[in-house]
Amino acid sequence: MDNTSIKDNIRKIRKRHSLTQEEMAHRLGISLTAYRDLETGRTSVVSGHLIRIAELLDTSTEEIVLGYTPVRMPAEHLNEMKEEYATRISELEKEIEYLKKLVRNLEDTIQTKNQIIEMLQK
Repeated sequence: MDNTSIKDNIRKIRKRHSLTQEEMAHRLGISLTAYRDLETGRTSVVSGHLIRIAELLDTSTEEIVLGYTPVRMPAEHLNEMKEEYATRISELEKEIEYLKKLVRNLEDTIQTKNQIIEMLQK
């Protein structure tokens, strides 16, 4: 994400909260000129103001940088998913072991048949 998108997102969110540039500058403890430089892109936002701006605008740094806030799953849903995946992984590991045994048995069968063929050819 480039500085242009970030400054545009800050301006949009600031206006959504009905805050002026002067109010933002005062809350950040910087001059109006310094704040305008942030919003116009003449100063890099990542220089330490990003987190404070997000706090002042009651939003996430993701919304400022990306233009939206990514959806986060509740912890209990993540835990359920982890359990489901752990169960599925365990099942797949068992299936892999079964298939490995099957392959070994087939290899043994092939070896036995090859030995029989060799004996019959002699």
